Amino acid sequence: MIDAWFKSLSAHALGLWGPILEILFLAAIIYAVLLFVRGTRGARILRGLIILYAGGFLTVLAVAQAVGLETIRWLMENLLGIAILAVIVVFQPEIRRALIRIGESPVFGFFGGRKGGAIDEIVRTVTNLSKRSIGAIIVIERETRLGGYIESGVKMDAAVNSELLSSIFFPRAPLHDGAVIIRQGRIVAANCLLPFTENIEIARGMGARHRAGIGLSEEADAVVIVVSEETGRVSVAIKGDIQQDLDPAELRGILAEQCAAEAEGALIEEE
Repeated sequence: MIDAWFKSLSAHALGLWGPILEILFLAAIIYAVLLFVRGTRGARILRGLIILYAGGFLTVLAVAQAVGLETIRWLMENLLGIAILAVIVVFQPEIRRALIRIGESPVFGFFGGRKGGAIDEIVRTVTNLSKRSIGAIIVIERETRLGGYIESGVKMDAAVNSELLSSIFFPRAPLHDGAVIIRQGRIVAANCLLPFTENIEIARGMGARHRAGIGLSEEADAVVIVVSEETGRVSVAIKGDIQQDLDPAELRGILAEQCAAEAEGALIEEE
């Protein structure tokens, strides 16, 4: 009798655990999707799709089933498969970002060598270029790997140095047009091609470098520094937003704030 009771209780517990695990699994997937699209144009698209699905598709399907409109019900049910393919196409940048994160493990340190030295060199470079109105775009890689964009440029392996960076962006230099990408305190590529933003509102009146900086910040969590060739003004693009007309102190503060979390305090100079 007791054995039968325990068996019944165990079976009942297992029956409860199944739905709970399914809910937790689905919640984890939804949470991961929201993390990947957060701060990108995909978030707005996802919100629009949810509204369209809840307010349009489900309503039409419910009415068709209630009234007995079999043709419309059949069309709506079969359109769901096509809609899934359309979602994959629309969210291609976010899906690519997810695959990059899965395929390449995140790094623990951000700036190597003298901790804090890389930021000093970047700020010094940007300040000098700004005074001379020399255009530049410097990308600082964080968690999202930028392997595809590195491949589009000329690979390098050099410590972040103000003189080297300035020489790369010198107007007559062969690599001055593209972006420099910095990974873990080292220059890994120059003359890299970046994607232009599709956000017409934020990019209106901006030049190619600013549109490229915003575009990359929409695709990845990189910090992108842009120096205007026309005005010499310094801007920083992060997560699709851009802060403009920054002075050296403001630039240093932004870099310290955005990059310190990645290196866990590694921006403080070593004794």
